Amino acid sequence: MLTITTNKAEVKGIAERTITERALPITDFWTKRIVNLLGFSDSDKRTILHNLAENRKGTTDAERDVTFTAGGAAAVTVKVTIRIGQKSGVDCFILTIRDILEVRGVAEDEGQEAEPEVVGMPNAPAVRVMTRQIGFCKYCNQGRTIEAPEGSSAADLNELATEECECDEARRQRERRARMEAAGAWAQNVFSNQDGQLQTVLCAIHSTFEGAIDSVTIKIGKRTHKIDTDSDGMIRIRSTFRDSNEETF
Repeated sequence: MLTITTNKAEVKGIAERTITERALPITDFWTKRIVNLLGFSDSDKRTILHNLAENRKGTTDAERDVTFTAGGAAAVTVKVTIRIGQKSGVDCFILTIRDILEVRGVAEDEGQEAEPEVVGMPNAPAVRVMTRQIGFCKYCNQGRTIEAPEGSSAADLNELATEECECDEARRQRERRARMEAAGAWAQNVFSNQDGQLQTVLCAIHSTFEGAIDSVTIKIGKRTHKIDTDSDGMIRIRSTFRDSNEETF
């Protein structure tokens, strides 16, 4: 099972079948997860990438379960097939959604936030004017023209510019955040929010990923969970009871 953290709008679009494909960048992070999802080890990476790019049967027609989650508020689990194709002229993993397995937290009236109202006119929604402005990446200090709400602070503009910047450090930090979000989403689906279970696991994931400690072993009930990082810097969670299970993010 692969868990992808996204926003509620995308979860709703997938659930309603208006979104039928999802592209993922071909980075070390996503490559490892795609290879593992297909049931292969890291040593098979080159062969699997070749098969995905060449549309080889047995690889691109293999259906796998993927969950798209909006931070636990909403989620949709689907069957996908995977191939390598192009989006906007760039090679990427393309997940084609074949079937909807489960939908949680997505109702017709959910996700529709009330528009802020104009002061003195309680029935009139406020209008957010989007303008083209300049922000600076906080890693490479390169200026970028971005669309942002009128009146945005310099800090907000710089944050938006950093999110869109393609410098090595900005990309690395986005990938790190994606790993943490994926591990956190997995933990929310596995551990109880009662008795401090979830908070303990989230703290352990954060501490090992940031390098504050090498590993953490947690025993909850009859199951033991060891949280550390592998040689590629991926978050690794190994759970054992009568059998073993390993997740990497």
